[in-house]
Amino acid sequence: MTEQDVPAGRDALILSQWNTGGVRLAAEALRAEGYRPVLVSALADDRNRDACAAHLLIDWDAADPDAELGRLEAALTAAGVRPVAVVNMMEALIPWQVRLSRHFGLPGGEASREVLLSKAELRQAMAAAGLSKLPWLAGSAAALDPAAVDFFPAVAKPSRQSGASRHVRLVRDAASLRAHLAAIGDALGPGTEVIVEQFIDGPEFSVDGPVTDGRFHGLVVFEKTEHDEELLHDAGLSVSPPQDPVVVSGAQRLTGAVSEMCRHIGFTSGWLHVEGRALPDGTAELVEINPRPGGGTHVPAIRHLTGIDPVSALVRMALPEGWELPADGPQGPAQGRDLVGSVPVDARAVGRVSARADRDELLAVPGVFDGYVVDGYRVESLDAENFFAQAVFTAADVAGLRAVADEVRRVVRFDVTDD
Repeated sequence: MTEQDVPAGRDALILSQWNTGGVRLAAEALRAEGYRPVLVSALADDRNRDACAAHLLIDWDAADPDAELGRLEAALTAAGVRPVAVVNMMEALIPWQVRLSRHFGLPGGEASREVLLSKAELRQAMAAAGLSKLPWLAGSAAALDPAAVDFFPAVAKPSRQSGASRHVRLVRDAASLRAHLAAIGDALGPGTEVIVEQFIDGPEFSVDGPVTDGRFHGLVVFEKTEHDEELLHDAGLSVSPPQDPVVVSGAQRLTGAVSEMCRHIGFTSGWLHVEGRALPDGTAELVEINPRPGGGTHVPAIRHLTGIDPVSALVRMALPEGWELPADGPQGPAQGRDLVGSVPVDARAVGRVSARADRDELLAVPGVFDGYVVDGYRVESLDAENFFAQAVFTAADVAGLRAVADEVRRVVRFDVTDD
């Protein structure tokens, strides 16, 4: 079926910002289902526009979102586009996903999705459902009173849009909290909602999986064996399935808690990337939830481990036909087979990254089955993770994974310059 053969009424919008958003993967998945992908982004020269049948412009930061929505609707009508689905894999664009979905009466505009946008609302929902007793406090960067916090050490971060651990800090006392609140206010504005929550002293992990009929299926767990506990950034090797029994138990407990939370707020369908920390007693506490597949190399890792393509699943959940977990469940490698590891390469200097290795060289490392290298990546701030390269690989044990990770770091040579 060619693009011209797609019947009317089978247009699906793909939302993108900063040339990102998994556009090409989403477009491929939509075409496989017989839908026409239509890119909606803010860049006239968007590098992904050739992957879609049409490209329409929008100002995501418009002062009057309702007026901008009206302008976009007029452009859609002029282009003969009648959307039946909105596909989005970017945390920053979820408010627009909700707005567009509600406007056109499509899946994705549920009030429960807005709860997931706010870490403060999420904490409140978890507490109301009896799923968390973690102390926390929220308020604007300007108005939140450090003297009201009595649970140091704590983590302070924007309540919304803190992807890549941007502006996330461990604070040990009222003075360091006050300084970080001022930094957030300077960077994002004094009215920015900030959440301060008790630091969870335990190994960090992530769980990825779909929500179907209000139940969260935690398909893939990655144990973060290396983590920057000051900047709270991912900093090295992650391993799946987890090897620490505390993480195994904690991930199981948290998966159940997230299912309960989904039922409590009425979130019935979607894909979740959940971050948590395991406690010595085998329980766990939630760090945050993103209503999308994990970034970086999570997608190929999930495909390898389960046989399920999370992008295809997310896309099909947005379509009228919907998506369900296969009746026979995940069909990944047999239990006891090789472990999967992932390692990022982080540029820790402001400037332009010049990589002296490409993806082909990365894939030539024994054990690596997927990854990326972004030459020319710009580091604007050290207040976020700046992963310009990442690899996902297999080995028989953790020692083997560490050896592959070391080789990846050796192969991906780079400089950071001021230009």
